Amino acid sequence: MGFSIGETVGSYKITRYLGHGGTATIFRAHQINVDRDVALKVIHPALKEDKAFVTRLKREATIIAKLNHPNIVTLYDFIEFDGLPCLVLQYVEGKTLRDLIREQNLSPQLIRKIVQAVGEALEHAHAHGILHRDVKPSNILIDQAERIYLTDFGLARIASNTESTLSQDMMVGSPQYVSPEQAKGEPVDARTDVYSFGIVIYEMLTGRVPFQSETPYSTILAQINTPPPQPRLLNPAIPPAVEQVLLKALAKDRNARYASIREMLTALEEAFESREATHAPAWKSIQQRIAQWRSEFAARLSPRQIAALAGILALGLPVLCIVGITFLILGFSSLSPKTNSSGTASALTSSTNASKSASPRPGTTPALGSAPASNSPRGKIAYSIATGDLAEQHSIWLANADGTNPRLVIEAANWPALSPDGKQIAYHRIKDEGIYVANNDGTNARRIVSGETCCAQWSPEGKRLVYVQGNLKRGDTKIMLANVDGSGSTEITSGYNPAWSPEGNRLVYAGCQPNTTQCGLFVYDLRSKTMTMMTRDAGGLPQWSPRADRIVYQASDGKGHIAVFAINADGSGGKQLTFGKGNDGQPAWSSDGNFIFWRSDQNGTGWAIYVMNADGTNPRLLIKSAPPDGNLWARESLSASP
Repeated sequence: MGFSIGETVGSYKITRYLGHGGTATIFRAHQINVDRDVALKVIHPALKEDKAFVTRLKREATIIAKLNHPNIVTLYDFIEFDGLPCLVLQYVEGKTLRDLIREQNLSPQLIRKIVQAVGEALEHAHAHGILHRDVKPSNILIDQAERIYLTDFGLARIASNTESTLSQDMMVGSPQYVSPEQAKGEPVDARTDVYSFGIVIYEMLTGRVPFQSETPYSTILAQINTPPPQPRLLNPAIPPAVEQVLLKALAKDRNARYASIREMLTALEEAFESREATHAPAWKSIQQRIAQWRSEFAARLSPRQIAALAGILALGLPVLCIVGITFLILGFSSLSPKTNSSGTASALTSSTNASKSASPRPGTTPALGSAPASNSPRGKIAYSIATGDLAEQHSIWLANADGTNPRLVIEAANWPALSPDGKQIAYHRIKDEGIYVANNDGTNARRIVSGETCCAQWSPEGKRLVYVQGNLKRGDTKIMLANVDGSGSTEITSGYNPAWSPEGNRLVYAGCQPNTTQCGLFVYDLRSKTMTMMTRDAGGLPQWSPRADRIVYQASDGKGHIAVFAINADGSGGKQLTFGKGNDGQPAWSSDGNFIFWRSDQNGTGWAIYVMNADGTNPRLLIKSAPPDGNLWARESLSASP
């Protein structure tokens, strides 16, 4: 007899193993006498003689028994069986917040619901003099009805008890979520939970924790000494007011944090509402707009085309993205932009004076007209399209630089980069992950670099690639160089979205100053192996002009949206080029340097690709219906070539 599946422990029949931690194993069981499912938290047999661990479990039972709140897991009983102490807890059918973050399955509405529920649970615990001290995603449960529960008070302590966490518990909680004072073994108060809760919110909004090193010790040192990366560097769509709340919650000095969970919740709610008073929050609207245009993109299929698609799938052929199948199999010409008599893309909003317009004033929406044939960019443009979240719903398209003749060239791929002569294309393949190079029609594809990579760009002579390798979700990435055949791989520096200068001696990239929150664009000199910081605006996706005199990039406009900016090659002369009320990004120069392409949701009317003169004048629609990946759009580039 004992704690194993099928055994009965008192009135509890064990039905399922759920998991284990450092001190206990969790089982699902059925309480026979009252006909309900429960969770049994059983101390590991090897620890039953360790009085410290037994005391800790009993303390957890005493603490949870004091708490009665709808967002805190309920304690039903405390028992011992075969000498093993056991907590009998409310069973929650669902997932942990850790699961949802890994699955990227968090809607903005659910994020706010989790923030409110966990915040109120912590506030209730604090009101009863109890500190949790181990707030993290794996201790937050979400059931199938999206009810949220805070659990695992194993490190909790009565707030009036000032014993060191190091001397008493021989641990400091989870390194990625522990507060600086808790890590140092100092007395703690409610502000330690403010800090840990701030990290949980940071992770929900950015997809990564602010501190993640190779060892727990180095992670703890970062918690104590290193400022967190600015959240908007990782997710530029986070409203500035929300970022300020997070940075205050994560202050190293507890006196600079919010004094209570309630104060933090109020500040967060005001930050969210301040954006919704005029527009939906950017971090919310980007995902919604992309989803809307994916649906509209797919909805343009006729019944005949849908039937043909169903027949293809029934035959068991590989699932292609909707765009690819209809274009290749059925010749779906209506997916291309409508053209006028001159053969150029028609305007989303026509304006007879568009070709004569000056640079739009801040706060105004540019009039979007079609590009006159005599003033159209030449060459080719490569871009990605995402009609869903699956690999098969991502594809790379190639069009003439004036917007005509768009065509699908590569499936299950993104991050395209055309070679300097336009004959080849480097890209990231989602399946069989890595950097690939193919002919510009998608033929003769070969893998150059394997593993988690992105953002490849060509050297001016077309013989080498610069790319990013590392954990993209955590932002722990290195800029690498390699020959086009994959040989000679060399690490250059930390950062992402690198681009080669036209003369081949410099790289511009996005990154942060080590051990600071100063983030922006940097230029790395390949000859002297030195770097120079060019901007401090957390900008990204930089691209050199063909004449090497300017750099175009994207950054926050200070109003909760992303805009296109340009600077001189020495960092001077910064200028905002787009002023729409939506998000404008992914800028790229035309091969002659006279035009700049960019992707925009243009005030919510739909994701498309646009073009403007190099000085920002005469913005106009180029390619309609071009929805990007909602998770990667702020890092993925357009690419142009002769």
